[in-house]
Amino acid sequence: MNMLRKCGQYLLVLLSLFLFLISCSGKKTNTLKPEGLESENILTIENADIKGIFVDNTEIKPEHRSGYNGIAQLYHAKEDSGIFVPSIAGFNLEHIFGGDSLQQLFEPRLYPMTLYRKTDDEVLLYQEATPISGVESLTSFKVVKPHYIDITFQCIFHQSQFFTHDYAGLFWASYIHNPLDKKIYFKGRTENAHADSSSWIAAWSEEHGVQSTHRSVNDDRDFFFADNFNATLANHFSGLRYSEPYFFGRFKEMVLAYLFDSKEVIRFSQSPTGGGELNPAWDFQYLIPSPELEKKYSFKVRLVYKPFISEDDITEEYKKWSGKK
Repeated sequence: MNMLRKCGQYLLVLLSLFLFLISCSGKKTNTLKPEGLESENILTIENADIKGIFVDNTEIKPEHRSGYNGIAQLYHAKEDSGIFVPSIAGFNLEHIFGGDSLQQLFEPRLYPMTLYRKTDDEVLLYQEATPISGVESLTSFKVVKPHYIDITFQCIFHQSQFFTHDYAGLFWASYIHNPLDKKIYFKGRTENAHADSSSWIAAWSEEHGVQSTHRSVNDDRDFFFADNFNATLANHFSGLRYSEPYFFGRFKEMVLAYLFDSKEVIRFSQSPTGGGELNPAWDFQYLIPSPELEKKYSFKVRLVYKPFISEDDITEEYKKWSGKK
């Protein structure tokens, strides 16, 4: 009898452990938060020709304003000044939207971000799930010789109440410090042109929120935007379509190019005065159809910052990075 009783107790313990493991497996434990790294407010990486200064979204005196995040400044050995407006930033996460007018226009700016050094050449920028949209995010910035920053953005959606129109959008801005040429350039065509008529386009928006967003030739998504949607750069479309997933802008004798790798939707955006009267914003959006809770989404970008050679050189940079012909 004692042996039977002990076997019964043993089986009961095993059953309880099994039920406990089942209950744990149903819990939402997915997170992007780095572990074992010390946080900083500002970090600098210098590698070959470029130096990047990376920030969280706290105020950093004497001039960096609170809210702005990402790359506070970017320098090149052959240029005597930084490309971004000194008090703000580049590759700055601005908005999270789902088509309705935003209760808080700059949600990512307003809630804490944490900056970590991962290696000598790589930093991480983390934000816990924001209180309104419930988006958790992690951005990796890696400075690569001789003149690149390789960026990977990841996010997880922890609640669905904010995204009621079957998509999620995120918006980044880079504020350029008084360039003589304020346009952005990409390969593409006008909306009604023949599909084989792609060429280089110099895109310009006359004022903030006017013909500000350029979609891909393959972007047939009709994402919902409310009549009073207030992140106006995101939903005022131009008559231009890009045919290749990269664009660039000119700064003095330099070029800043954005090369994209994404399974979801990327849209290019711009403002002639986003960073102040003389300071354009060279922006982009990442849009995710039918986002799933607790699923990790990501895309990659390579920033190229070097002396300008030609438009075709940017195409070659993209081919080399992407492996596409």
